[in-house]
Amino acid sequence: MLSSALLLIGSILFIGAGIFCIVQPAESLLAVGYYIGFVIVLGGVCQLLRFFKSESEERSLWHLLISILDIAFGLWMVVSVGFAAVAYLLPLLFALYILIRGLFMVILRTKKKAALKSPDLYMGAAIIQIILGIILVLRPDAAGLLFMYMVALALIWTGISTFLTWRKKENLDE
Repeated sequence: MLSSALLLIGSILFIGAGIFCIVQPAESLLAVGYYIGFVIVLGGVCQLLRFFKSESEERSLWHLLISILDIAFGLWMVVSVGFAAVAYLLPLLFALYILIRGLFMVILRTKKKAALKSPDLYMGAAIIQIILGIILVLRPDAAGLLFMYMVALALIWTGISTFLTWRKKENLDE
């Protein structure tokens, strides 16, 4: 019963946060920046752990560089006092981050094509990151709104999927 209630509350909070991001994109940008910083650090730490747990022949300097980039960028977002002052530069910084990460992914795919499970899918994701990064760098005026709308859609989608999980759980409990 408690887990069911938490799923319902979580879905409402996610949808509400998404709507807030659409209605108040400027105010949401700072809070989202801290959250994204935390998620990027967590992802970088997971990649770093995977790097060190992999067999030496599976390791790549590019995997290590991507994890270090993720950790450094995420930590800067979470702990920087200057981040609050430059929160509105977040979309541009995020665009540069996406662009650099995409370039690293292309290099990694080129060097380790045989070791990747889906090299074509990996290259496609890298190219999409590079294109998106370039577009956002060239259009910083639109990058902020686009950035917040993408975050809003992700939050609303998470809320809807959580709600559907709650509904399914409720039907199973009857």
